[in-house]
Amino acid sequence: MSEYLLEFRDVYYSYPMATAPTLQGLSLRLPKQRKTALIGQNGCGKSTMFAIADGLSKPDRGTVMLDDTPLTFERAALKRWRQRVGLVFQDPEQQLVAPTVAADISYGLCNQGLPTAEVAAKVTKTLADFNLETLAMSPLQHLSLGQKKRVSIAGVMALQPELLLLDEPTAYLDPIQTRNLLTELDAIAQLGTTLLIATHDLDFVYQWADWILVMDEGKLIAEGETLSVFEQLQFMPSFELGMPILWQIWSRLAPKMPQVPAPRSIAEFTLALERYRSGK
Repeated sequence: MSEYLLEFRDVYYSYPMATAPTLQGLSLRLPKQRKTALIGQNGCGKSTMFAIADGLSKPDRGTVMLDDTPLTFERAALKRWRQRVGLVFQDPEQQLVAPTVAADISYGLCNQGLPTAEVAAKVTKTLADFNLETLAMSPLQHLSLGQKKRVSIAGVMALQPELLLLDEPTAYLDPIQTRNLLTELDAIAQLGTTLLIATHDLDFVYQWADWILVMDEGKLIAEGETLSVFEQLQFMPSFELGMPILWQIWSRLAPKMPQVPAPRSIAEFTLALERYRSGK
């Protein structure tokens, strides 16, 4: 069995009237059960890649594989594909369709034709898993942005996809909402779901991801473990998103503490400094 869940093989995609393809021979592999981040500048093709991965857009040429299954656009095969791949949009307003939280979570389950009792059981479990029980009957328009994003993720996860794609999940969230989202994503990962997040938030990526894919002009230009990728990117003048703040600070201090692993959070950074000062 392959160690990769999703694979793009030499994929091209052009939008109507575009002067050049958005994806230009994109080839990448997504490791199973990893917390992966997809980064790159605006216009590099991240959202297009997500739309193809979810079967919303058809590539001009190239192959997309999920395990050993190729993406095809025959109706029944596409329905099975989307049961395995879930997509959460950047703007939850594009995804939330029902009047209340519980009704929205039940929407996808009902579309699968499940028995009423099974839908009700799955909705109840999902509400509990995402700490939404007290909001079950709340109108969606009364929720905060952070709550709406949580509901949109919950609605997708109720379908138990193998792969969850999230487009800019931290956009417009405050620090508390971002921390809460990180906790929720970690819980999803622990269930065995493979996660792929497209984002510009490199501080979030540095703390959360254990694998990174980097795109530029419709192609993959770097991939690997988080620390390894950022070490590569510092020597790429074309990469203009900057670097994570914590990584920048640590890179200056690391020569003085060569035996200390690179900290991935403020808590780990504080502990490393305390050990350094105490001589341990």
